[in-house]
Amino acid sequence: MFKVPRLYPFSEDQHTGVHACFYEGVSYKGRATRIFAYYGIPRSVSPNEKVPAVILVHGGAGTAFSSWVKEWMARGYAAIAMDLEGHIPFGDEEHSERMEWPSHSWSGPEKQGVFADYEQLVDDQWMYHAVAAVILAHSLLRSFQGVDKQSIGITGISWGGIITSLVAGLDTRLSFAMPVYGCGYLHEPGSYYGLSFASMPETEAERIRLLWDPSNYLSESRLPMLWVNGSNDTHFPLTIFNKSFEQHLECHPNNNHSRLSLHPGLGHSYKEAWACEELFAFADSIVKAKPALVEICEEKHEDGWFAVRYDSCLPVLEANLYWCVDDRDWRTARWESIPASLDATNSKALVRLPQHGISFFMNLRNEKGWITSTRVMRNERMAEQKIK
Repeated sequence: MFKVPRLYPFSEDQHTGVHACFYEGVSYKGRATRIFAYYGIPRSVSPNEKVPAVILVHGGAGTAFSSWVKEWMARGYAAIAMDLEGHIPFGDEEHSERMEWPSHSWSGPEKQGVFADYEQLVDDQWMYHAVAAVILAHSLLRSFQGVDKQSIGITGISWGGIITSLVAGLDTRLSFAMPVYGCGYLHEPGSYYGLSFASMPETEAERIRLLWDPSNYLSESRLPMLWVNGSNDTHFPLTIFNKSFEQHLECHPNNNHSRLSLHPGLGHSYKEAWACEELFAFADSIVKAKPALVEICEEKHEDGWFAVRYDSCLPVLEANLYWCVDDRDWRTARWESIPASLDATNSKALVRLPQHGISFFMNLRNEKGWITSTRVMRNERMAEQKIK
């Protein structure tokens, strides 16, 4: 997987410079496979110039979106987006909603629910082929003239976020990783992923957890990561998302460049994920030395107060506390917000916690509008009183 796969050129859009291609995948039941992809390198690149690059991993009901590649190219990046489900999205590649794209005869296994193919041999499971396709896409991207091999990152949405979280701890060649929605600890209760694990025989559930849950790889994720999610995501609740971020953050000192960005009310869709400017800003800060998102240096919860110390190269204009009184179901939790007192001179934000608040986090917004969040924290004493 870490060797350059064979490339099968298909076509090139002369107007945009986006190429359609197939590249060699891992074998499936003894036969060769190919993966469809779009890729592009900004045309402004001179012969001796090298640009950063990004791998784009779609989620469920998605495909290789050429529009996603174009967006990153317009921002000065080479990019590759592959299809992980054996489709060729010709004619519909601009759509981000569920579509029925034509299949091709070189594909690997079909995706079946949430690890519903758990009884299959490991190398016959969809997740094995999906992870391999992403790592191979990275190997291919590195081989292109004009791509800076030391400045390649990855981002993925939903299922793509799961794969991104996993690959972040597996592919040490990556410079940054940005999972959106998707995360680890999928086996834990509270989501339909957890329900799928619960429906498996116990031994099989444990086998799949060890094979494919990102929590088994995040401890090796020694690179800057940006974690983006909404406050009430219907697929990936904040419990497991926050836990994934914390596991990554605490596994290596270099991970202090990582950020969490929680967007209250953010829906679960490609369109809304693509609109998060924090993704482009974070990538730029890592590989282009541009301004970084606000860094959370210290979070202190004591005597009914929540104090945050931060660092930012851009002015921080706003700090807000988000809190809820009932976190039993993160999908329907009602988040309230109150402004925090902002001391820009000393880079501190302070707020008194609401009396009945159980779970809470603070968002800091800089002059560009980019959001950095503290970890989601819990007032355990208040939670215990509520149970009583």
